[in-house]
Amino acid sequence: MTTELSSKWRPEQVCEELSIGSSTYYNRLKHLGIEASKDADGPYLNAEQMKLMEDLSEHIKATGKMQGFGGGGQLAISESSGLASELDIPVQPEIPGSDEDEEGRNRLIWEAGELKVQQEAAVDLLKLHLAAQMTEEDLFDEQRAKLQAIRNAANPKPNAAAAQAQQLLQRHRQNQGKNQQINQETK
Repeated sequence: MTTELSSKWRPEQVCEELSIGSSTYYNRLKHLGIEASKDADGPYLNAEQMKLMEDLSEHIKATGKMQGFGGGGQLAISESSGLASELDIPVQPEIPGSDEDEEGRNRLIWEAGELKVQQEAAVDLLKLHLAAQMTEEDLFDEQRAKLQAIRNAANPKPNAAAAQAQQLLQRHRQNQGKNQQINQETK
């Protein structure tokens, strides 16, 4: 995210740029102690204020909460800077979950859920693509035998079907003959 030095950032532009809602926008302004300037077109942030909002967004993405943000010209030590290890200062990311940043916590959980969906779906998609590219020769012996058994069940030998049909018809005729005898005896 980069701001232009001479730009005026309207609330709806800031919300769009940072992918946040208007209530989050105002909560962040309050947290930073920023009071938006106003002109004939309404409230706006200057480039410096917008930079603070962007920095706070990055901090929230990294930690999941607004607390601990060291913007506004203060030196913030991060693990990636290497300063923390040189100064032997333990840097622990703050765990989201405070009552003040429910939105950050919910976003973190949502994003984790999205990753889980991708992980789970990736395995199934890989299997689907593998199966589509496989031939019968790629199958294990047990799988080839299973496939052959399914084919045999779906397409029985013509002679076997004819023999079964003949047996069924014979039984039917026998039962029909017995029924006729019983009917004649009862008359």
